[in-house]
Amino acid sequence: MRGAEDRRVLSFLGPRESRFVERVFRRFYEENYRLLYVPERIQEREFGYFTFGEKIMVRHLSVASEEELWRLAVEAAPLHLHYSAAFYRYPKAPMEEKEWMGAELIFDIDADHLETGCGKSHDFKVCPACRTPHPRDSETCPSCGGKLMKVEWVCELCLEAAREEARKLLDFLQLDLGFRRISMAFSGNRGYHVVVKDEGVLGLGQRERKEIADYILGVGLEPKAMGLTARSVDPETAPDLNDPGWRGRIARAALQLASQPSAEQLHRLTGDPRAWRCAEEVEALAEAWGEKPGWNALSLGCRLLLFKAAARLSSSHIDSVVTTDTHRLLRLGNSLNGKTGMLAKVFDPGALDDFDPFTEALALPMDQEAEIHVISSPKFRLGDQEYGPYRNQRLRLPLAAATLLLCKGAAFLPS
Repeated sequence: MRGAEDRRVLSFLGPRESRFVERVFRRFYEENYRLLYVPERIQEREFGYFTFGEKIMVRHLSVASEEELWRLAVEAAPLHLHYSAAFYRYPKAPMEEKEWMGAELIFDIDADHLETGCGKSHDFKVCPACRTPHPRDSETCPSCGGKLMKVEWVCELCLEAAREEARKLLDFLQLDLGFRRISMAFSGNRGYHVVVKDEGVLGLGQRERKEIADYILGVGLEPKAMGLTARSVDPETAPDLNDPGWRGRIARAALQLASQPSAEQLHRLTGDPRAWRCAEEVEALAEAWGEKPGWNALSLGCRLLLFKAAARLSSSHIDSVVTTDTHRLLRLGNSLNGKTGMLAKVFDPGALDDFDPFTEALALPMDQEAEIHVISSPKFRLGDQEYGPYRNQRLRLPLAAATLLLCKGAAFLPS
């Protein structure tokens, strides 16, 4: 069944660029279809994909086997390929007739939602008509008055920030919540997807999933419940480094913040203008903390501000909308991301610290070249090679690099 439930403007500058990347994707799937991740209970999942030409999402599809999934990828050569975290009795039926039977618990971490600060150095906008770059806060092209298109880049800092959030998420899922069947994938662009497959989560509704998301986000944490609002804090009941769950996290993060007090960091984490005064107080009393939190050494106001900053620092910044959605479609592992041409690479969660997206998610050839005209691009790395920065240059680049720039809308094919 074909549908147009989700229409989006693609990032290609024109139909020639779209058709070129579609041919690249088609060849990849023809040669590498066996790489695709095959979900459990595949016949009970809904599948969907975005097309290149029609700019629509084709969904409410079902496949009965891995062979059918491979055939779908080869025949469709999709811009993006998705599957449902949910299980349905009738996955091909309209949504109201599918008969939901459960869903895996999913988490999305996207560098776009993190306060990395590097976006202002590498994001920009492009005029599709004039094919000229503009600052990211511009709205219209000063030459033709046309609407500008965003070019959202991803750099090492972006992905390192996303990795840290994924690391914290795994800690919550494994240590606090005791989940054991966890899979992880790089999104192919700016973040990570985590799926919990434990039998006990499959029947959870939206409310229960929101409670899990709120716990990971630190929603509702109260300093009073941890004994930190009393005039004199009892060290026996205050959060300590070895405490389980959130108490230990608060203690460890507070000690980290106090060991190198930064007013800017405290303000970024809390938005409280008293951060500068608190940073001075923490620095003056640093010796009282030693190797464990010295809560009583701080004024009540600074103690509460430090608690808030520690909670923010310790939480994992997941997209709660994704986690609470019991019908969510997510990107199929080891498929191509149409925003980059890189692989939505599935890997062992235990390998997160060593995972290098710019190497391990490379899917397209580096030994073949394509000629493109780059409007603008910051410096970027693929594998062990660095490229750029570029501005208004006609170049021959490895196919993987050329496709990345075309997908981002930062380049076009010369006439």
